Parts: sequence; structure tokens; C-alpha cells
Amino acid sequence: MKFHTPSFMLGFGSAVVVMGTARRLKPAVVEIGALGLHLARLGRAVVERQREHAEDLWAEVEDRARHLRQAPRRARKGATSGNGKHVPSGTGTQVGAAPH
Repeated sequence: MKFHTPSFMLGFGSAVVVMGTARRLKPAVVEIGALGLHLARLGRAVVERQREHAEDLWAEVEDRARHLRQAPRRARKGATSGNGKHVPSGTGTQVGAAPH
């Protein structure tokens, strides 16, 4: 492989420019890095909030499913009185309630 002087000069010049401007670019790089970190934390907070919302929604779905699964059992239990006759709900008097 041949030594190519113009490529060497361009590479060497680029390295000198980067080394010379490193002190001036460092504050900008630090600010950009801090902004990126802040945005990443904000994004993580949004994701966590949405995940919590989804978990709450799932808990409500499970509660509703449990309620629907238990509804037929409650209907069977409350459909008959102690003597086996059907007692419509809301028509009996409460214990200790004064008659109308």
C-alpha cells in the first residue's frame, strides 16, 4: 500500500482541528448530554405512567370479570327463602324497621 501524502495531511489537519476545538466544544457536548439524559428520564416517566394506567385498567377488568363470575351464584343464593319459596328482592320488611 502506497503512502498517500494528501490523505495523511487531511487526516493530520482534522486531528489538529478536533484537538484545538475540544476545549470550546466540551461545554456544548456536556449540555447536549444533560439534555439527552433529561429527555430520557422524562420518557421513562411517561412510560411508567402509562404502564401503571394499563395495570389499573387490567385490575378493573379482572374485578369486573370476578363480579360477573360470582353474579349467578349470588342470584341462586338469594332467589329462595329459607323455606324454599321464591322471595322477590325488595318486597320483604327489614328486621327492626317500623311498618308503614
